[in-house]
Amino acid sequence: MYEEKSVPEKTQDARFWECYVEGTNGGKHVRHYLQAEAEVEAERLARLPNVNGKTVFLFECKAKCKAELSPVKWKTLEIKVSSYLLQ
Repeated sequence: MYEEKSVPEKTQDARFWECYVEGTNGGKHVRHYLQAEAEVEAERLARLPNVNGKTVFLFECKAKCKAELSPVKWKTLEIKVSSYLLQ
């Protein structure tokens, strides 16, 4: 039996979340396109022995900008959802 699920498209214009552990250089930057998945990863990081006692932040990227010519242009990112079938 197949169940239809909705997930955000992983595009340059899709909103995403990243985890950041306090006091680190940021480590590996992984884009999470679902907030729930990012929260699970933040909890996993918080439980690591070398992270014990540090705050794990969850950042949401809502907009981006690019400097081509003055002035700098901003673009608000939208959550784009596509459907796929999950077995």
